[in-house]
Amino acid sequence: MKTSKKHTRLAQNSIDYIVYSSPDSVRKLLYEYGYDPPQNPHHLVGATKELIQKKGASIITDLLDVHPDKKAILALQKEAPKKGCNACQNDGYNEEDNFCGSCGHSNYSGSGDEDSFLDQFSDTSDAHLEKYYQKIVKKSNVNPTDKKLADEVQVVWNELRQRRLLEVTPQPTPTKTNTPEVVTYKPIGRDEIILMSLSFLGGVVLCSVFKK
Repeated sequence: MKTSKKHTRLAQNSIDYIVYSSPDSVRKLLYEYGYDPPQNPHHLVGATKELIQKKGASIITDLLDVHPDKKAILALQKEAPKKGCNACQNDGYNEEDNFCGSCGHSNYSGSGDEDSFLDQFSDTSDAHLEKYYQKIVKKSNVNPTDKKLADEVQVVWNELRQRRLLEVTPQPTPTKTNTPEVVTYKPIGRDEIILMSLSFLGGVVLCSVFKK
């Protein structure tokens, strides 16, 4: 459909702009409402405004459907999707306050304050933190342009690695001191006393024999 630049420059308001930019679509609209649309663009503008006075909001809605900049208008009005909570994926996450009203989690803000972010995992088990890590890795793969999320993945991975290092670090063995060893003596038993006595008597007998 061709539009006249001359007529578009004459447009004083949004109704004029729509009519001069899309005269064929406006004529079709008036025809559907039971009016015989004029061919002259200026008269078409007047007929459209008259129809608006009679029909009110309904005709305005239909006119917006034929607006030449409809796609641009809809793109501006489209709300940006909310950024969900990385922990529970709930809509209760408030991006402005960086706080989830459902689970209390805070996403990594990318400010460089890793300690403050990791404080919320101080009482979290290694297994639970591992599950959280796997969850944000998948989310980061789906949103590769989200730098804050990528940074959060790295921060959580560093925390997991640090915990694992602590688990495998060998405990220090006690050092040997120069304290002298305590010698314990085993008491002499009955059999040892009898054996010693017999040996002594045997020696006495032998000495007597040699003297004779």
